[in-house]
Amino acid sequence: MAETEKKQKNKNFNFIVITIIFFLGLSIFQFFMYRNMRPKFNVVSRVIDFNIYDDLSLDFNTKVDIQVEREKDFNTLVSSFNTPDEEKLKMFQETLQNLEKQIPRDFEVLSYDSSVHSNYPFIYVDETVRLKGFVVKNDDGMIEFSLPNQLLSGENENVIVTIHFPEEWEVVSVEPTPNYIEQNTIAYSYFGARSYPTVKFVVE
Repeated sequence: MAETEKKQKNKNFNFIVITIIFFLGLSIFQFFMYRNMRPKFNVVSRVIDFNIYDDLSLDFNTKVDIQVEREKDFNTLVSSFNTPDEEKLKMFQETLQNLEKQIPRDFEVLSYDSSVHSNYPFIYVDETVRLKGFVVKNDDGMIEFSLPNQLLSGENENVIVTIHFPEEWEVVSVEPTPNYIEQNTIAYSYFGARSYPTVKFVVE
Protein backbone atom coordinates (compact mmCIF):
# COMPACT_ATOMS: atom_id res chain seq x y z
CA MET A 1 0.00 0.00 0.00
CA ALA A 2 2.81 2.40 0.95
CA GLU A 3 4.59 1.70 -2.36
CA THR A 4 1.36 2.37 -4.29
CA GLU A 5 0.85 5.67 -2.47
CA LYS A 6 4.46 6.67 -3.17
CA LYS A 7 4.04 5.97 -6.91
CA GLN A 8 0.80 7.98 -6.98
CA LYS A 9 2.45 10.88 -5.15
CA ASN A 10 5.35 10.86 -7.63
CA LYS A 11 2.87 10.79 -10.50
CA ASN A 12 1.02 13.76 -9.05
CA PHE A 13 4.24 15.73 -8.65
CA ASN A 14 5.20 14.88 -12.22
CA PHE A 15 1.82 16.20 -13.32
CA ILE A 16 2.52 19.44 -11.45
CA VAL A 17 5.93 19.67 -13.15
CA ILE A 18 4.38 19.23 -16.61
CA THR A 19 1.74 21.88 -15.94
CA ILE A 20 4.27 24.33 -14.49
CA ILE A 21 6.27 24.15 -17.69
CA PHE A 22 3.66 23.67 -20.40
CA PHE A 23 0.02 23.78 -19.29
CA LEU A 24 -0.66 26.44 -16.70
CA GLY A 25 -4.37 26.35 -17.36
CA LEU A 26 -4.51 22.69 -16.38
CA SER A 27 -2.41 23.44 -13.32
CA ILE A 28 -4.91 26.06 -12.15
CA PHE A 29 -7.86 23.81 -13.02
CA GLN A 30 -6.39 21.03 -10.90
CA PHE A 31 -5.38 23.33 -8.03
CA PHE A 32 -7.84 22.06 -5.46
CA MET A 33 -6.98 18.43 -6.22
CA TYR A 34 -3.34 19.07 -5.34
CA ARG A 35 -3.66 21.97 -2.86
CA ASN A 36 -2.26 19.91 0.04
CA MET A 37 0.90 19.00 -1.86
CA ARG A 38 1.33 21.99 -4.16
CA PRO A 39 4.87 23.39 -3.74
CA LYS A 40 5.26 27.12 -3.10
CA PHE A 41 7.24 28.77 -5.89
CA ASN A 42 7.35 31.70 -8.28
CA VAL A 43 8.20 31.58 -11.97
CA VAL A 44 10.60 34.49 -12.45
CA SER A 45 10.97 34.25 -16.22
CA ARG A 46 9.82 32.07 -19.09
CA VAL A 47 11.39 31.85 -22.56
CA ILE A 48 9.32 29.84 -25.03
CA ASP A 49 10.27 28.79 -28.52
CA PHE A 50 7.96 27.00 -30.97
CA ASN A 51 9.55 25.57 -34.10
CA ILE A 52 6.88 24.40 -36.56
CA TYR A 53 7.66 21.86 -39.30
CA ASP A 54 6.04 21.12 -42.67
CA ASP A 55 4.49 17.90 -41.36
CA LEU A 56 2.61 20.02 -38.74
CA SER A 57 4.68 18.71 -35.86
CA LEU A 58 6.56 21.20 -33.70
CA ASP A 59 9.30 21.49 -31.13
CA PHE A 60 8.05 23.18 -27.97
CA ASN A 61 11.05 24.45 -26.00
CA THR A 62 10.59 26.17 -22.64
CA LYS A 63 13.28 27.66 -20.42
CA VAL A 64 11.91 28.52 -17.00
CA ASP A 65 13.60 30.18 -14.01
CA ILE A 66 11.83 29.24 -10.79
CA GLN A 67 12.32 30.67 -7.30
CA VAL A 68 11.15 28.39 -4.50
CA GLU A 69 10.03 29.68 -1.11
CA ARG A 70 10.87 26.68 1.07
CA GLU A 71 13.83 24.33 1.01
CA LYS A 72 11.54 21.31 1.33
CA ASP A 73 9.66 22.37 -1.81
CA PHE A 74 12.98 23.11 -3.53
CA ASN A 75 14.17 19.55 -2.95
CA THR A 76 10.82 18.11 -4.03
CA LEU A 77 10.74 20.09 -7.27
CA VAL A 78 14.36 19.35 -8.15
CA SER A 79 13.69 15.66 -7.62
CA SER A 80 10.57 15.82 -9.80
CA PHE A 81 12.28 17.77 -12.57
CA ASN A 82 15.03 15.15 -12.57
CA THR A 83 12.52 12.39 -13.29
CA PRO A 84 13.73 10.37 -16.33
CA ASP A 85 12.56 11.85 -19.63
CA GLU A 86 10.82 8.58 -20.49
CA GLU A 87 8.52 8.99 -17.48
CA LYS A 88 7.87 12.67 -18.24
CA LEU A 89 7.06 11.80 -21.85
CA LYS A 90 4.45 9.32 -20.63
CA MET A 91 2.98 11.89 -18.23
CA PHE A 92 2.97 14.52 -20.97
CA GLN A 93 1.00 12.17 -23.22
CA GLU A 94 -1.47 11.47 -20.41
CA THR A 95 -1.86 15.22 -19.89
CA LEU A 96 -2.59 15.69 -23.60
CA GLN A 97 -5.20 12.94 -23.43
CA ASN A 98 -6.94 14.96 -20.71
CA LEU A 99 -6.61 18.03 -22.90
CA GLU A 100 -8.41 16.23 -25.72
CA LYS A 101 -11.55 16.37 -23.57
CA GLN A 102 -11.43 20.17 -23.92
CA ILE A 103 -9.94 20.46 -27.40
CA PRO A 104 -11.13 17.93 -30.01
CA ARG A 105 -7.76 17.15 -31.57
CA ASP A 106 -5.40 14.21 -31.77
CA PHE A 107 -2.30 15.01 -29.72
CA GLU A 108 0.84 12.91 -29.89
CA VAL A 109 4.18 13.23 -28.11
CA LEU A 110 7.09 12.27 -30.37
CA SER A 111 10.06 12.98 -28.10
CA TYR A 112 10.99 14.62 -24.81
CA ASP A 113 14.30 16.06 -23.66
CA SER A 114 15.11 18.05 -20.52
CA SER A 115 17.88 19.43 -18.35
CA VAL A 116 17.78 20.94 -14.87
CA HIS A 117 20.25 23.09 -12.94
CA SER A 118 19.62 24.28 -9.42
CA ASN A 119 21.11 26.49 -6.74
CA TYR A 120 18.77 27.12 -3.82
CA PRO A 121 16.36 28.90 -4.02
CA PHE A 122 16.52 28.88 -7.84
CA ILE A 123 15.79 26.10 -10.33
CA TYR A 124 16.60 26.49 -14.03
CA VAL A 125 14.68 24.16 -16.31
CA ASP A 126 15.14 23.64 -20.04
CA GLU A 127 12.65 21.23 -21.62
CA THR A 128 11.88 20.40 -25.24
CA VAL A 129 9.03 18.25 -26.45
CA ARG A 130 8.27 17.40 -30.07
CA LEU A 131 4.60 16.78 -30.63
CA LYS A 132 1.62 16.92 -32.94
CA GLY A 133 -1.76 18.52 -32.33
CA PHE A 134 -0.82 22.16 -31.74
CA VAL A 135 -0.81 22.80 -35.50
CA VAL A 136 -3.77 21.64 -37.59
CA LYS A 137 -5.09 22.05 -41.12
CA ASN A 138 -8.61 23.49 -41.10
CA ASP A 139 -11.45 22.66 -43.47
CA ASP A 140 -10.84 25.94 -45.31
CA GLY A 141 -7.30 24.80 -46.14
CA MET A 142 -5.61 27.19 -43.73
CA ILE A 143 -3.05 25.93 -41.26
CA GLU A 144 -3.65 27.00 -37.66
CA PHE A 145 -1.33 27.10 -34.67
CA SER A 146 -3.32 27.40 -31.44
CA LEU A 147 -4.30 25.86 -28.14
CA PRO A 148 -7.70 27.39 -27.33
CA ASN A 149 -8.47 28.55 -23.79
CA GLN A 150 -5.09 27.46 -22.39
CA LEU A 151 -2.66 29.72 -20.53
CA LEU A 152 0.85 29.99 -21.90
CA SER A 153 2.21 32.09 -19.02
CA GLY A 154 1.16 33.03 -15.51
CA GLU A 155 0.94 36.20 -13.46
CA ASN A 156 4.12 38.09 -12.53
CA GLU A 157 6.22 36.35 -15.18
CA ASN A 158 8.60 37.99 -17.63
CA VAL A 159 7.91 36.17 -20.88
CA ILE A 160 9.51 35.93 -24.31
CA VAL A 161 7.81 33.84 -27.00
CA THR A 162 9.02 33.10 -30.51
CA ILE A 163 7.21 31.08 -33.17
CA HIS A 164 9.25 29.87 -36.14
CA PHE A 165 7.43 28.52 -39.19
CA PRO A 166 8.44 27.15 -42.62
CA GLU A 167 9.64 29.74 -45.13
CA GLU A 168 6.99 28.82 -47.70
CA TRP A 169 4.17 29.59 -45.23
CA GLU A 170 2.55 33.01 -45.19
CA VAL A 171 0.90 34.51 -42.10
CA VAL A 172 -2.77 35.38 -42.65
CA SER A 173 -3.68 36.46 -39.11
CA VAL A 174 -2.19 36.57 -35.61
CA GLU A 175 -3.98 37.05 -32.29
CA PRO A 176 -2.91 38.77 -30.12
CA THR A 177 -0.79 41.23 -32.06
CA PRO A 178 2.89 40.28 -31.70
CA ASN A 179 5.79 42.63 -31.06
CA TYR A 180 7.07 41.82 -34.52
CA ILE A 181 6.92 39.47 -37.49
CA GLU A 182 10.15 39.14 -39.44
CA GLN A 183 10.67 36.62 -42.23
CA ASN A 184 9.50 33.35 -40.71
CA THR A 185 9.45 34.38 -37.03
CA ILE A 186 6.68 35.78 -34.83
CA ALA A 187 7.79 37.22 -31.48
CA TYR A 188 6.22 38.38 -28.23
CA SER A 189 7.76 39.99 -25.17
CA TYR A 190 5.49 40.80 -22.24
CA PHE A 191 4.80 40.56 -18.52
CA GLY A 192 2.03 38.54 -16.92
CA ALA A 193 -0.57 35.95 -17.86
CA ARG A 194 -1.57 35.27 -21.46
CA SER A 195 -3.16 32.47 -23.40
CA TYR A 196 -1.58 30.67 -26.34
CA PRO A 197 -1.64 32.84 -29.47
CA THR A 198 -3.65 31.84 -32.55
CA VAL A 199 -1.83 32.06 -35.86
CA LYS A 200 -3.28 31.17 -39.27
CA PHE A 201 -1.13 30.42 -42.30
CA VAL A 202 -1.47 29.62 -45.97
CA VAL A 203 1.16 27.71 -47.92
CA GLU A 204 2.51 29.67 -50.84
